[in-house]
Amino acid sequence: MQSSAQVAASTFRQISETERGERARRAAAGALVLACVERARDGGLDEFSLRRARLEVRGLEKSPEATILNRLLLLVEAGIPSEARLAKSLVSYACELERTRRLPEANAAVALALALDGTGSATALHAARLARKLGERERALALYCAARELDGGSGAIARLAQVGEAVVSPDPVRALGRAIRRALQAGDAEAAAVGLEERAAARRAAGDRTGAARDLVIAATRFTDAMDRARVAHELAGIALALGDTGAAAQALQVALAWGDAPQQDHARTRLHTLSRDVGDHVGMRRWRSFKRPPLVSMSAYRPAPIEKSAAPKLLRWRESLAAARAS
Repeated sequence: MQSSAQVAASTFRQISETERGERARRAAAGALVLACVERARDGGLDEFSLRRARLEVRGLEKSPEATILNRLLLLVEAGIPSEARLAKSLVSYACELERTRRLPEANAAVALALALDGTGSATALHAARLARKLGERERALALYCAARELDGGSGAIARLAQVGEAVVSPDPVRALGRAIRRALQAGDAEAAAVGLEERAAARRAAGDRTGAARDLVIAATRFTDAMDRARVAHELAGIALALGDTGAAAQALQVALAWGDAPQQDHARTRLHTLSRDVGDHVGMRRWRSFKRPPLVSMSAYRPAPIEKSAAPKLLRWRESLAAARAS
C-alpha cells in the first residue's frame, strides 16, 4: 500500500507526463521534491535524489512556488523534519498551487499535509475548500466538519468552516445568512466577509445580481486585507457590467485600482481602458491607457447601453468611505 507521500508524488508525476509546457515542468519538480520528503521520512534519502530535485527546482522560473519547494528541500536535507513543519510548508505549497488554478496538484499537496498533521484545523479547512472546488461535495462536508471540531467549534477556523458547510448545503443562501450572523455576533469581520462573498456567488448563480452586488459591497467593507477588497471589487465590476451599469463598473474598478496588488491594479487599469473605449470616453481611454502587457485578459462589455438608474453615485460614496477609512 502506498504511503501518503508516495500518492502525492505519483499524482504530480502523472500530471507531468500528461500535461505540457510549464505546468508539466512544475509538476515534475514537485514530484521529485515530494519523493525526497518520502525518502527522508523513511530515513533513506540519498544525495542523488536530493541533487536531482535541486536541479529541477533551480530550472523553474523565480516564483513563490520555487521558494517553497527549496524550503522543503532544506527541511529534508537538515535531517528528519517534524511532521508539523513539513505540513506547514506543504500547506503553503498548496495555497500557491490553488492560486495558480492547479487544483489537482494543490489537492495532492494538502492531502499529504493533512496526513502528516491530522490535528491542524487550518489544514483541514484548506483541504475542504479544495474538495469543494473539485466538486467533491461529500468529502468537502466531512472535512469542513473536521476543521470545525478541531478548532473547538467556536474559533475563527470553526466559523470559516461553518461558512464552507453552508456553501455545500442544499440551500446555500439561507445557510450562509445564518453563518454570517454567527460570525458578526462573534465579532469576526473576516469570516462574515468570506460568507458575504460566497453568498454573492450563490445569488449570482441563482440570477439575483442585485443581491449579489449588495453582498459584495458589504464584503469589501468588512475585509481588512487590501487584496481581498480588490478581488471583491473586480467581482462587483463584473456584475455591474452584466447589468449594463458601466458607471458603477468604473467605480468598482477604481476601488480595485486603489487597493489591489500590482497584478490586480494592472487588470483594473486594462478593464477601465476597455470600458472607456466601449462607451466612447476618449478622455478615459487616454487616462487608463497602459503600454505594459496585461497579465490577465480584459473582457469587453457587450454593447453597453444606458440604464434607467445607475448605482454609480452610491458606489462613489462607497469608494470614498473606503478611502476615508484608510486615511484615518
